Amino acid sequence: MARGRKAGLMACSGMAVCLLVLAAGCGAKDDGKPAEPTASATKDDGAKKKRAAAERDALAAYRGMWEAQTKAYSTGSMKDVKLGEYTTGDAAAMIVEGFTYYQKTGIAFTGPPVISPKVTAVDVDSSVHTATISDCVDVTGIVVRRATGKPIAGAKEDDRRPWTAKATTAKDGKGGWRIVDYTIDKDRTC
Repeated sequence: MARGRKAGLMACSGMAVCLLVLAAGCGAKDDGKPAEPTASATKDDGAKKKRAAAERDALAAYRGMWEAQTKAYSTGSMKDVKLGEYTTGDAAAMIVEGFTYYQKTGIAFTGPPVISPKVTAVDVDSSVHTATISDCVDVTGIVVRRATGKPIAGAKEDDRRPWTAKATTAKDGKGGWRIVDYTIDKDRTC
């Protein structure tokens, strides 16, 4: 009977070793390589990259709009301004309307505004991508002058106003970003 008990213990021990080996084989293999990303992680990363690119490109259109507007208003000419590369719709119309008014009244500007835009909303899931940009535009340092060069009035001290701009792309995000509309809150400072 001692022999049968010994054989049974050995069989149980052998079985336990086999189970341990199998269990170890089922564990994660650590070969120093990172785990492959899951499909959902890859999709999330792609969405984040798409959103970041949209924010970057919408801000570039906004900054380009300001560069074009500043050049037109300070030189008194729309030549080589490239307004159409950065604006369309109401935004372009308002800038041209302002330019025309300043031309007729003999007013020009010296100096750029100080801008610090931030994208506050972005939609890259729709067929037409959109972004909302908020800014506090500081025109304190701009000198308003007659076309002859004579200053007529300085901007008020601490003249900063909240601006909200809407940027969009053509269908399916093609054609680049353009500022399509903007509003100035003239009742508040920022």
